[in-house]
This record gives sequence, structure tokens and C-alpha cells, in this order.
Amino acid sequence: MAQVLQEILNEKYDICSQERMPLFEALVNYAKKNTTPFDVPGHKMGALKSPLNDVFSDFTMKMDVNSMKELDLLSHPSSVIQEAQQLAAEAFRAKAAYFLVNGTSIGILAMILSACKPGDHILVPRNCHKSVMNGIILSGACPVFLEPEVDQHFGISHGVSVRTIEKALTLHPNAKALLVTYPTYFGTMNDLEKICTLAHKQNIAVIVDSAHGTHLSFVDSLPDPIQAGADLVTMSMHKTGGSLTQSSILLLNSDRISREQIQKSLNMLQSTSASYLLMSSLDVARHELALYGAIRYHSLKEIMEQTIIEIEEHTSFEVLKNSYVKHRFSQLHDYTKLVIRVNESGLSGFEVYTLLKEKYNIQMELAEGYVVMAVITPADTKESLEKLVTALIDIERKYGKGKSIRYPHVTPFSANTLLLTPREAYYAEHEEIPIHEAIGRISADSLMIYPPGIPLVIPGEYVSKEVIEQYHYYIQNFGNILSDSPRKNHITVVKEKK
Repeated sequence: MAQVLQEILNEKYDICSQERMPLFEALVNYAKKNTTPFDVPGHKMGALKSPLNDVFSDFTMKMDVNSMKELDLLSHPSSVIQEAQQLAAEAFRAKAAYFLVNGTSIGILAMILSACKPGDHILVPRNCHKSVMNGIILSGACPVFLEPEVDQHFGISHGVSVRTIEKALTLHPNAKALLVTYPTYFGTMNDLEKICTLAHKQNIAVIVDSAHGTHLSFVDSLPDPIQAGADLVTMSMHKTGGSLTQSSILLLNSDRISREQIQKSLNMLQSTSASYLLMSSLDVARHELALYGAIRYHSLKEIMEQTIIEIEEHTSFEVLKNSYVKHRFSQLHDYTKLVIRVNESGLSGFEVYTLLKEKYNIQMELAEGYVVMAVITPADTKESLEKLVTALIDIERKYGKGKSIRYPHVTPFSANTLLLTPREAYYAEHEEIPIHEAIGRISADSLMIYPPGIPLVIPGEYVSKEVIEQYHYYIQNFGNILSDSPRKNHITVVKEKK
């Protein structure tokens, strides 16, 4: 099998070229020189000693440098950064790649700004990330929200169905862009190839938030967004690709949006002092994925299959699987998102999450009312997953209540009515009020569940009773609601005219 996977790699691109790490190598070489720095940053390659030297090492501090001829410039790449980005484009089979140093959020902003002008319509899932809303505010585009598929059994949302998207395209033939979250935070994937075909017939650009899909290009059993035909894709390399936190990649895959427009948008949004530690980590992560990703993920799948069997055989817990998602929602599921339904034990996802952390020192990615989720990468091992399985078995034995529970606010409610565009609400006159007084008002705020960063309400939407109930549910059970308002249990709303 390893030989077969290697042959597939050889067909995809020139393996010899992928062995190079031009930016990382240039940075290491520079750090080894005995340079006397009179430029920024002020720690002068670690010469100003601090606790950072003790923890990060002196050599890491030497690698934290500023842009210069030897190391190229992210906003106008012409040498080692340009070469590293070209290798990334080749690895992901895209036309161009752009390194991002402020996460996928910046990539999403750049994609929307490049695809939409003020007043243009953009089709977006209502359960998209907050950065999509920010991109809509900045661009002045008018959102058309699409309802995702709701899973009552697991208490989560999946991707928007092809049927829903097809209907929206018919109703909005002049839309400029369609944004797809692929995969969703919980790992589900709609038929993106069919969606791209439908959108492209109307010359509508398909832009993809693939924050959790970096690895898809290197997993044979899972379709990746570039090969599905997406025009623009932003991936969080740091989430599943192995780079440092906050580093991502934007991929361009068509001529509907020009390279110049993407670079122009990024230069407006990104720092002119881009971190070379972050950028070089992207170079290294690409190298590792290109050379070893397929083999590592093949081995990981075998471990995951056994893990799922052990969880379901020894507990009342249920794991979200491809067969279930395909049968119920005509979508696929990414096995590296280990979504475990725990409420048959009488425990909520929030309780299991807390127990895993406090009693077993296991940090899960997130909790919801019925589920906990772990993000699995090749960094995980048979031993680490066995530790998780053992803890889950022990939790049900010690803390399980033996009776299934249901909560009225677990399943996501339908989208709120949009009364103003997000941009209109953002720039309108505001006031801050207690959240229990907000029913019937127009939100100027984003109340966001984090993780994963999906808003309960966005600027311009009507604040319903259901929004308030959902807010209190998360505050009471998990406490992770982010708001633009500095005061707890308050919300910023559009000021009413007298």
C-alpha cells in the first residue's frame, strides 16, 4: 500500500521539487550568520535576553527577523517566498498560493473583497464563521443566507444541501459569489463538485472556507476543494497541516478572480511585518504533507477505525460516521473529526468535556449539548487515542446517569430575519442594553459561540426570543459566548429612531 501511495504522489507533482523548503532554509541560514542587527525587531535576534530565550531557545529568537533582501517580502514576493508559495500551489494542485500570517480569517476577508463589490449578492451558509460576516461588512456585499442541514440526533449542523444551493442560485442568478464551508467544523462535506458546476454555469465564483480541510488533498478517500473546482480556497494549515498557529494558505484555482486582485486585497489586510517563523512553518508543513501526508493519513485511518469500534463497543456513546451522514444527509464525513455523541449516558457534551479535562488531563476541541469532538491528525498515535477511549469508558462508568437526555436548545434554530445589511447595522448609531431587553431589536453585535466561531446573531438581524434562550443556554453550560459588548449579558443594538 505504501508503494501505491508513493506512485500516486509521483503522478501528482515532482517529488524532488517538493523536497525543497526555500524559505525555511534561507531563514535558518540567515540565523546562523553572525549578523550585527540595527533593524527591528528590538530584541535584536535574541541579544536582549528575556524568558523567551529560555523557553524558545536562542536560535528561535535569531529566526524572528524582519524582511530583507535575503528573505524576500510577503507583500511583493520575488525570491524565496515566491518560490515557497509556488511549491505550495503545486502541492495543492492550484494555480497560485498565498501565505497568510493572520489565520484563515484574513483569507476569507480577502476572498470576499476580491469577489464582491458593494451591493453585490453573496450566497453564504447561515452557520458560517464570524470572519465571513466581517468580510461582508468590509465589502458592502449583500448576504443571502442558506440554511444548513440540521441533525436532530447529534444536535449539530452539517453542510448546506445541493438542493438548497440549487434553489438559491435560481432565485439569485446575478449573485457574484457562493461561499461554501467545506468541510464543516464537524467534518461533513456536501457535493462540492456538483455545486461548483451549478455555480459556474451562471459565472458565479465559488469561494471555500476550508479552515479544517488542509489535509483533504492528501487523503485519497476524501475529495478536496481544489479538485472539486472551487475558485478560491483558504485553508488553516495550522489546524490540520502542522504549521504554527495563525498560519494559513489561500489558494487560487481559476481565472474568474485575478492574481493581482487577490494580492491587492491581502496587502490591504495583512501586516507589512509578517512573521518569518509563521511563514517558514508553512514552508515546512507543505513539505511534510507533500512527501509524507498520504502515507501518514492512510496509517491514521486504520487507527481511527479501531478507535471508533472500541468507543462504541464499550460505551453507550455513538460516533459520527460516513455511512450515517451519507444515508441521512447525502454528504460525506471526514474521519479525522471524531464527533462523539454522549447524551445516551445521561451526560451532556459539556459535562464530558469538563470531566476529560479536569479528571484525565485530556483537552478536546469542543463540546456541544450532545457531543464532544476531537480533531485527529498524524501527530496522534494509537497510544494517545487509547488514552481517550479509556477515559471515556471510565467517565460513563463513574459519572453516567443511565438515562438519555434531550435539551430544547441543542439543535440550532432557523436563521433570524435580516432587517439591515450587516454593513448598514455596523455603521448605524448603536446603544448597549441588557440582553433580556433585546427581543425585537436589530442587533449591531455578533454573539458568537467559540469554538467554532459561529454567530447566534449577526449585525442587521432581528433578535428573537430563541436567540436569547440560546445565548443563556451556552452561558450557563459552557460560558463561551464572545460579544462585541464589553459587559456580560449585554448586547449592542441599533438605536431606535424616536
